Parts: sequence; C-alpha cells; structure tokens
Amino acid sequence: MSILRFREANKEDLTSVAELLATSFLDYPLFSIIEEDRKKRYQFIYELQYINAKLFMAKHKCFVVIDEQNLMGVALLKDLQDVRGEFISYIRLGFYRLLRKGLLFKTLRYLKLMRNVEEPVASSQSKGWYLDMLAISSKAQGLGLGSEILDCVIVPYIKKNGGGTLFLATNTELNRKFYQKNGFDEYKEADLTIDGRSVKDWSYRKKVHA
Repeated sequence: MSILRFREANKEDLTSVAELLATSFLDYPLFSIIEEDRKKRYQFIYELQYINAKLFMAKHKCFVVIDEQNLMGVALLKDLQDVRGEFISYIRLGFYRLLRKGLLFKTLRYLKLMRNVEEPVASSQSKGWYLDMLAISSKAQGLGLGSEILDCVIVPYIKKNGGGTLFLATNTELNRKFYQKNGFDEYKEADLTIDGRSVKDWSYRKKVHA
C-alpha cells in the first residue's frame, strides 16, 4: 500500500465518504431490518450517510484516510458536550433531499429504531466522545487500518482536546472482537426492535487520558 495521509474531510470528499459508508454498512443488521432488498438498502444508507457526513463535517469531526487519490477509511467523531440541536440540524440538512428521493418513511423508521439506543451523555466530571462511524475500504481490509485510525487519529485528537471517555456501539460479533482487541470495555447489551424484528446492540467505552 502507498503512503497513507490522515486528514479532516472537506466538502469535496462528501460523495466518496457516503459511498464508502454505504458499502461498508450494506449488510449491517441495523440496516437490514429496515430494508431487505440490497439495492434499495444501498440507496437508503447512501442518502442517510450523505446527510450524516455532511452534519459531521459542519458541526463535529469527519476524518479520512487517503491512499494517493483513493479514500481508504472514514471516522466520524463528536464531542458529547456539543450535541445541542443535533436532530434539528439533521432534519434541516436532509429533510427535502430524503423527501425528494422517496426515503423519508424509511428514515423515520430508522430513527424510531434508534430511539432505543441511549447515546451517552457528557457529565461535568468526565468529558465524553462518541465514535459514530468507523469504516474501512474493502481494499484495505485486514491490514490493521481500523486500529491505526483509532491509535493515530481518534485517540490523539481526544488527548489533545482534554481527554475523556470514548463511547461507541456496534451490532456485529466481528466488530465486538475488533473493539475488544483495541482496549474497549463492553458495558451494555440491548435489543433494538421494530415491527417484530430485532438486532443486538452492544455498547463500548474506553478511557483516554489527556
């Protein structure tokens, strides 16, 4: 692999970021119970992540890993002390786009499902961070790039900005093993249910010292 560059994403990266996220999470259980057809599911996830990435670029942090001109990895990180107006911002950025593409109903079903996920809340005693997405291109799978993003981008950024607890959630056994290998503590298991179908949701955390 060529030399990798780690940087914050810009608006020129938006389409590539959405494509990588949609491809990476295409068979993710959380999205499979919303849409069974893979082609329609890809379209739905792409639009959802296009808006999500746009929100993170504007309000939080969207980090990318570039190999020459190719996008190899994406990480979306937010400070839990800076989430006021999050839902309103999401709707403002994506309502008409989703309505125009006929995906508003699926998005509302997804948001209904996600209401069961209790995102950690920052406290006055301990600063909190949330890793919303971490995705690696299929071209870089198995090369340790996911761990490298955590060790070389996410953790250093948190250390530089006061430290705190890094939280995340996942729905797959493969990801559970990955985060456990990278020093995260699994502290909660839940069932996310919609229309009689459910998926497991596991929550993780890791203390990062400044």
